[in-house]
Amino acid sequence: MKSWHLRKNIIITFLLLLTMEVFAHHGWSYYKDELSIDLTVIELRLRNPHDRIIAIDKDNHEWNLLLAPPARNRRFGFDGSTLKIADKIEILGQKHITKSEVKIHCIYKNDELIYTYRYPNGQSSLDFMRLDGNC
Repeated sequence: MKSWHLRKNIIITFLLLLTMEVFAHHGWSYYKDELSIDLTVIELRLRNPHDRIIAIDKDNHEWNLLLAPPARNRRFGFDGSTLKIADKIEILGQKHITKSEVKIHCIYKNDELIYTYRYPNGQSSLDFMRLDGNC
């Protein structure tokens, strides 16, 4: 009987920790200042829970660029063929208040818009958050 209670407690603890991680991420309240910057792609992390791009600026400062979930990005045309390592990009997004992380609204490559953060209904993050500007 003790064995069952121990297993049950381990499962409950695991589920609680998993739930905390999910809720810790969701919401954009920690992304405040608007940022537009030129970067160079050094790594693509195109997987759940959100696609990410790791890039550096002209001072070799590393930025973690947070995009929408992979399924949504694929639905709206963004995939692994869109960008490559060493590509030069310009981003528009909102910087995290404590980390070198940016919630991306738009990505440009060669002055062409290649990415817009979209919600499931297709609305852009700029429109959804009622921010001025366009991608």
